[in-house]
Amino acid sequence: MKNLLITTQATRSPEKDETQAPKVPRKFNWGWIFLISVLVGLSGGIRFWRDWQFNNLSRENREAPFALKELPRELGDWRVVDGSESTLEPDSAQIAGASDHLIRSYINEKSGASVVVIVIYGLATRVWPHTPDVCYPSTGFDAVPPTKDIDIPIPETTNQARFRVQQFAKFKAGLRDFRRVYHSFRNAGEWGLDMGRKWKSFRYHPGMYKVQIQAQAGSFDDSRDRESLERFIGQLVREIEKRDTRTT
Repeated sequence: MKNLLITTQATRSPEKDETQAPKVPRKFNWGWIFLISVLVGLSGGIRFWRDWQFNNLSRENREAPFALKELPRELGDWRVVDGSESTLEPDSAQIAGASDHLIRSYINEKSGASVVVIVIYGLATRVWPHTPDVCYPSTGFDAVPPTKDIDIPIPETTNQARFRVQQFAKFKAGLRDFRRVYHSFRNAGEWGLDMGRKWKSFRYHPGMYKVQIQAQAGSFDDSRDRESLERFIGQLVREIEKRDTRTT
């Protein structure tokens, strides 16, 4: 009987220790939760307000501050060739990001040298990628070294405008089509190149100009012709600056 009693007691399942302290539910720090919720809400509100502000700026700067056709038809020794004004096809204008544009040929009355001037205005996010080294090869031209950047003095100011000078050639049926191209962009009141590096500022300064001057083959082989052209470019830049009241 004693052995049986021992065996029976050994096989009984252990009873719950009623002396063990009960588990206390974890308490949430509602103060911290509220603070985090407020901060997240403020962050979203600020982002929404900034997006609304940037969208408004884009709408306000979508159109040019002046009609580009108002640019002078005579600048120094240069004048517009009668009947030379043209426009981009609607699809091309859309691709170029142009809300307004101007295409004219100017001729130097002394030397007879001629150039094609293209001025485009639009939203910076759409205008800046369209550089000559992208556009010319797409139409069959090959880049011809060297490429150089020059600073063109702006008349009536102590400022300069940075322009890039590039050369392109196309060979077809024994003919050589050679072009020297100057270009620059104006954004946030400054002229410059490689505008993709400034993409963050486009939200605050959405509008952009692109100025491109193309000289045909055989022109500007003489340094005096190039000096005359660069003075003309400086005058054109100044005329844009005087009319652009948004960024001056």
